[in-house]
Amino acid sequence: MTRPTILDGGMGQELIRRGAPRSAELWSAWAMLEDPGLVAAIHADYVAAGCDVLTTNSYSTFADRLGQHGLGDRAEELTRLSGHLAREAADASERLVLVAASLPPMRGSYCPNPDGTYEELRAEYAVMVDQLADSADLFLCETMGACFEARAAADAARASGLPVWVAFTLQGAAGPHLLDGTPFDEAVDSIDADAFLLNCCPPEQTSEALPLLREATDRPIGAYANAFHGMPIGWKGRDGHALPEGRTDMGAEHYAEAARGWVAMGADIVGGCCEIGPGHIARLAQEFAA
Repeated sequence: MTRPTILDGGMGQELIRRGAPRSAELWSAWAMLEDPGLVAAIHADYVAAGCDVLTTNSYSTFADRLGQHGLGDRAEELTRLSGHLAREAADASERLVLVAASLPPMRGSYCPNPDGTYEELRAEYAVMVDQLADSADLFLCETMGACFEARAAADAARASGLPVWVAFTLQGAAGPHLLDGTPFDEAVDSIDADAFLLNCCPPEQTSEALPLLREATDRPIGAYANAFHGMPIGWKGRDGHALPEGRTDMGAEHYAEAARGWVAMGADIVGGCCEIGPGHIARLAQEFAA
């Protein structure tokens, strides 16, 4: 079995596990405001666990989200800081660790119909790309539910000249396709990316859909699932909906078993999303040690 590239795990839920407020509205941006040292410590723990790629904590630092809390004028500062923290942690390692700059869905996670045109969203993503490019080795457009938003993010990221990965979420999807109903083959044909992944949905759903993603493209594919329990369809953290609890049946060994299956299905990249922490990543690094 070829060794896959190992991503880090989730940041937001790991911050909460270490004492950060359980704020669905600000999510991981809270730590960028109040305790960036905690973000740095989590990055360092993922490096120590053996990940090959660190993801910037920029999922909630863009102006549209922060502006709802009177913090829109700090978006550039916090986004750039997220890049610097990941870069410093990666560069402190004695081995090669890459930095993936996170480009999130601009109108909320698990959204099949984001408010905005392709042109509007691409312009917003271009701002984040400019703020993160100096710290990044690649861009990761993640938790994408709408094909046109994924395309807007990827096209903005492509202008940086860096590799671009796109990750689709299936959380709440009625079948193995994007949340907006776009089949995988149609999505990958319309999006200019160097790799396609599935993220932030249950491992079981990931396992069902990954073979179809493999059939849809000859480019690298990957998966990094969440371990949420009972995520409601239509959940909108930005509207104040409570975060779901983490599953109690998704320990490191169970998660590694799922990841073994993904690699057997052709995954080139594996890691973790919400509720998947450094212990899970250490187990993946052990599982796929060269």
